[in-house]
Amino acid sequence: MKKTLLALAIASISASAFAVDTSSQNSRNEDMFAFDPMHKDQFSVSGSVGVGGYYDTGSKAFYDDWATGLTLAVNYRNNRIVGYFETDLMLNYTTDNATSPILKDGSEFATDVDKAWLGFDTGFGIASFGWENDTALDAVDGAGDNTYEFGASAGDASDAFNVVKFQGATNGFAYGVSYFETDDTHVDAEKGVNGYVGIEQEIFNVYAGYETRDSDYDVYTVTGNVKLGAVKLGANFWIEETDTKVLDKTNTGYYVSAGYAVSEDLTLAAGYAANTFDEKGKADLDQSFMNVAAMYTLAKNMDMGIDIKQELDMGEGNEEETHVFAAAYYYF
Repeated sequence: MKKTLLALAIASISASAFAVDTSSQNSRNEDMFAFDPMHKDQFSVSGSVGVGGYYDTGSKAFYDDWATGLTLAVNYRNNRIVGYFETDLMLNYTTDNATSPILKDGSEFATDVDKAWLGFDTGFGIASFGWENDTALDAVDGAGDNTYEFGASAGDASDAFNVVKFQGATNGFAYGVSYFETDDTHVDAEKGVNGYVGIEQEIFNVYAGYETRDSDYDVYTVTGNVKLGAVKLGANFWIEETDTKVLDKTNTGYYVSAGYAVSEDLTLAAGYAANTFDEKGKADLDQSFMNVAAMYTLAKNMDMGIDIKQELDMGEGNEEETHVFAAAYYYF
């Protein structure tokens, strides 16, 4: 599910003490439902600001696709009551409106509430309701991607609405399940359910997930990674099935990647993806690409990266293009 730079920025923040703690070590076990008066110490504020963008040889344009922006996030904890709110102020620009695949009407600014949810820490995980939030499967579907931006995984399940979710981990066993809608208007939205189970250890992680929607769309995915000293290996496997009266289509694919920590500050990575589209009444379409990436830590709260994707085979009649993404971020 698409990995954007803003998502990467918040992922970095969430990996710190800013993240919601699902172990309940900050909760009073003797009174599970205690609720203290609201106080400023119950809130943590963090964020990021960065500049980034894309270039591809097809459009021959530089464009942003919301990679440049300011992200502010507020985390709340009151005993077992937890909450999260994230908003983005973003710039979307292009150097060529006529050829860019992203913008047709020029550059623009936009604001977006990316996540807003309230939950309860059960001690085994967080049970939450989100007006807008990632789904459970989105947390693990790209676990095999060690690159910066262009890794491949199952179909998009992020940024859903009315998300009811339970997610956590205990004794090296990870799990999550969620109900979600794909649009903020209930009557117009697809409704779906997804979830995963997994094993998380110091050296390796592996997950199996499933998603189904009322549009007769199903996803099966297995992902994982293993750390061998300075080298980290990962793989994503997926099957997407769409079976309706007008469309019978299957997308089967995999992505493998490797990352090498050259030093404490510099990591190099590479990946390879291949997938097959099998649509009823049409010939199979096989596609593949590779990407190489470099990620560098400038300081404790500053990093940058670049990812270059080269399409190897897009199928007969389709031109193979090169895509470049680069960005730098400051965290506060």
